[in-house]
Amino acid sequence: MKIEVLESNENFQTWLNRDYITEELKTVLNNASILIVPFENLRDFENPLFPIETSNLLKYFQQNLNQELLIDICITDELYTEFGFYNNYKRLGKFVVLTIAIPTFVTILSAYVYDKYIKEEESKPEINIIDNSTKIIVNNTHISEVAQKKYLQPVQVKFSVTIVDTSGNSKEIKFEGPAKEINTALEALKKYEESQKELKENEEPTNLE
Repeated sequence: MKIEVLESNENFQTWLNRDYITEELKTVLNNASILIVPFENLRDFENPLFPIETSNLLKYFQQNLNQELLIDICITDELYTEFGFYNNYKRLGKFVVLTIAIPTFVTILSAYVYDKYIKEEESKPEINIIDNSTKIIVNNTHISEVAQKKYLQPVQVKFSVTIVDTSGNSKEIKFEGPAKEINTALEALKKYEESQKELKENEEPTNLE
C-alpha cells in the first residue's frame, strides 16, 4: 500500500479554465462540490481520457449524493473518452473535492469500492493450487516441496484526490494498494478536512460584549 500527501497548485478554477471546457459547461461545473477530472497528455492521445467505468462511478455518486452537493465530470459529452489502463490496478480516477464535501465523498467512494470490488472478492471461494516449483536436494535426490498459494490475488485500486479549502488552497492525496485498505487513505482525507475546519474556527474572531 502506498499513500502520498503532496502540495498542489490545482483547484476548481484551474480545471474550469482548461481549453476544452466550454463556457456553457463552466457555468454548470461552477455549482459542483466534486469534480471527476481527466488524465491529460497520456501517451499518444490528444484528448483528455478517463478510466473505464468512470461513467458508472459518476452514476453511483449521483444516486447517493444529497441534494446539497453536486458531482460532475470535467469534460463535454462530445470529448468524453474512456481508456483501458491495463495493469494490476483498477483505476478509480482523479477527483477534485471541496473540503465541505469530504465526509460525503469518503462515505460514497468507500461504498462504491466495497460494492464493486470487495464484495465480489469476498464472495469467491478460496482456490488453492499446488506449486511444485521449489525443489530440495537431499543426497542427490530431488524432493518436491508442496506449497499452497492463493490463485486469486486481492484487487488493487488506484486514485488521487485534490482537496480544495475555502481559500482555494489545495493538497493532493494519492493512494494505490489493496481495495480492502482504501479506508486508510480515506481517513487521511477526513483528517485533513477536520484540520481545515479547526483552523477556520480558530481564525474566526471572538465577539466581545
